[in-house]
Amino acid sequence: MPIDPLFTPKLQVYFVLLYNIHTTLNHSYMIYAKKLLMENIVRGVLRYCLFLCAIYGVFPFLDKGNSADHVFADDFIPGEGWEIETEKEDLANIILDIAMESYPGIDKTRYLEQLEEITETIKASVGNDKTPEHMISTINTILFHALRFQYVQTGNLEHVLLNKVLDNKSGNCVGLSLLYLCIAQKLQLPIYGVSVPEHMFVRYSEGNHTRNIETGYNGLAMPDRYYMNIPGKSISQKSIKNGYYLKNLTIDEVLSSIYLNRSLIQKEYGNIKDALIDVNKAVELRDNDAVAFCNRGVLHEKLGNNEQAIADYNRAIDLNPDYAPAYYNRGSYYANMEKIDNAIMDYNRAILLDPNSKLAHYNRGMAFYFVGKVELAIQDLSTVIAFDPEYAPAYATRGLAYAESNEPEKALKDFNKALELDPGNVDVYMKRSILHADAMRYDEAIRDITAFIQSAPENVFAYYIRAKAYRGSARYRESLEDFNKMIELKPGLAGAYYERALVKKLLGMPSDALADLNVSIELFPYNPLAYLHRANTYRELELKEKALKDYLIYLKLNPDAPDADEVKKDIESIQSH
Repeated sequence: MPIDPLFTPKLQVYFVLLYNIHTTLNHSYMIYAKKLLMENIVRGVLRYCLFLCAIYGVFPFLDKGNSADHVFADDFIPGEGWEIETEKEDLANIILDIAMESYPGIDKTRYLEQLEEITETIKASVGNDKTPEHMISTINTILFHALRFQYVQTGNLEHVLLNKVLDNKSGNCVGLSLLYLCIAQKLQLPIYGVSVPEHMFVRYSEGNHTRNIETGYNGLAMPDRYYMNIPGKSISQKSIKNGYYLKNLTIDEVLSSIYLNRSLIQKEYGNIKDALIDVNKAVELRDNDAVAFCNRGVLHEKLGNNEQAIADYNRAIDLNPDYAPAYYNRGSYYANMEKIDNAIMDYNRAILLDPNSKLAHYNRGMAFYFVGKVELAIQDLSTVIAFDPEYAPAYATRGLAYAESNEPEKALKDFNKALELDPGNVDVYMKRSILHADAMRYDEAIRDITAFIQSAPENVFAYYIRAKAYRGSARYRESLEDFNKMIELKPGLAGAYYERALVKKLLGMPSDALADLNVSIELFPYNPLAYLHRANTYRELELKEKALKDYLIYLKLNPDAPDADEVKKDIESIQSH
């Protein structure tokens, strides 16, 4: 779950319009533009050209309300210029040192010089107006419009680490926030990193004067209350009270976001051990982020460290009881441990916090199916399909549920749709073959299960299904070959010998059938049908005493058998001769 901006395009439009309604502008845009030009023309042709680009490229957007100049009155109170201490660690140096772990050959000096050039441009552009609102507006104008740094909704490493953000002029919310913080520190501005679940932005903060700066959307100011109730990423009042989120981050806590993002990227590439190293660093630098603990739990679970995994999921929930993914992940852990009731409870909580969570509904549907609550399973899986009509696994699982509830036509329709969406999902071929076999569509069953066997040639159960379908279609030799393959793969299966014996009898091989029935009974002496068929085989071979003994055992094991009267007649017939 990479750290991404919290708003979709529709929400962006909504909030921009809302801000327009509640905004008071101190200057017209064109007056402001001319003022910028007059203040900077004496500083050289280069910066003059830069601001020509800014004016003609930026101000049409500002007229539409997309500027960070638009602020709620209760969120930002303009203040005087400020001074802060100059003796502090250089954030850019530290961030680039981390980047060198992933890109060892980078020229750190070159990137520091780039930052200095951007900083000097901003200083020159600010002029004599050192008020916070003017400084922030100028930074936003330079970064997002003049230099055209772009936000990208991705967690790739090139959009997180500072060197790549500078190279590509693009970054995700973490990458752009790091850039903003480095420049703010060089300008000696009281701007800090701020995090909420799965997201990061920056904040101007001086005394009681604060302004959130949304780097994911060209510096747009957003109120704290916006971040509190994002579905699935809500922040509990406990978490806010304890200062876990929406507070100004220390440098260590900012660095924690880099390690967390890199850990997530490593996990996506399957580098689980490297991902664990990074998330451990993230937790060491910041021990109150539920997202980090939740993701570390996933890594521990993948590595088989079950005690550490459940401890991390529990810690994530303790830190932020309203973080839906923690319940989803813990529910999946419980499901893997076959603690299905616990899993369902956690999925319930995840869905309560994030009603549109496709995966939570899907996994709860799977859990319901596992415990035999088929109707509830169908409801959840139908919800998933309503969310995402192209989600093949939901059709495959709902098909099973429909088959279980004796609705074979609906089951077949779902299996067909699952394979239409994902032809490579060979498991569905097995499921559909069983459905065909139950309906005595043996040719279709054989075709499907053969497709499955081609990708899973060691699957014993697949050969069993095909052997039964071959037998149903009177293709006894092919059926015998599949039972032979079953026994070759797993020689201890009593049922395989029993079923092979029945095929051998159909092929006119009673002695061979008798040998298989002997093995089957030796492996599992409690199958009454094995005794019945062995008794019949003994009679066919004129071994009446042995047949009598097996008939009596059959009735003892299965006294209420529907053919009990017929067997008793066979017994009387043997005893009378």
